[in-house]
Amino acid sequence: MIVAVVLSLFSQMPSFHSLRYINLGSLILSFGYTILVSAACIRAGMLSNAPVKDYSLSPSKSRRTFDTFLSISILATVFCPTPSRASCRTRGPSLAPTWLLGLSVVLILLQLLAIALVYSQVAYEIMEKRSADAKHGRFSWRNLVPRVALRTGYVAACSLVAAALPFFGDIVGVIGAVGFIPLDFVLPVVMYNVALAPPRRSPVYIVNVTIIIVFTAVGVIGAVASVRKLVLDAGQFKLFSDHVVD
Repeated sequence: MIVAVVLSLFSQMPSFHSLRYINLGSLILSFGYTILVSAACIRAGMLSNAPVKDYSLSPSKSRRTFDTFLSISILATVFCPTPSRASCRTRGPSLAPTWLLGLSVVLILLQLLAIALVYSQVAYEIMEKRSADAKHGRFSWRNLVPRVALRTGYVAACSLVAAALPFFGDIVGVIGAVGFIPLDFVLPVVMYNVALAPPRRSPVYIVNVTIIIVFTAVGVIGAVASVRKLVLDAGQFKLFSDHVVD
């Protein structure tokens, strides 16, 4: 709820087209919480009272295969980058200083706000092409009232869906397989081949086509694995539950 309120306030800023400073801030935040969480994990692993971890794999070969492609899809989403909600959550007693965990959570929340602002711009532009009137000023009542209403409503709708569906890991897997794997690995190579048009028998073209085929297959299998995990976890689903299904 707090994140939704803060995001709705930041969403009222005028649309921006330069991401230079946002990308720089996002990079600094990523380094910050990655270093802090890594330090906390190292410290926890060195403690004598650290709980025993079970790293055993499922005996089912098919399940291990699906879980592998699901993990690849989740990693593609994180690579974009999107920090995992699991980084904000702990189970059992805390094995790191409170100040370290608190600072990590603050950096992750700031990163999430930056990411949400960037990815929401497309929706804002689409909505405001129909609601805004170019004959009036940006901050005139004619444009200000619809902008505040539409952007606040968009954030509220997204927050409601996020709170209602606790399938965080599964949904991240679907998004990674359908969105980020093509965006990160397939589309850049396709654009390179189209823009620079290397000879079809050149090593560059062959490697690029291989990357396209491999990661398209990974995305398709990852999507199947993610949807499969959603179906399997449906039995644990409770609307607006505090328990997040990983």
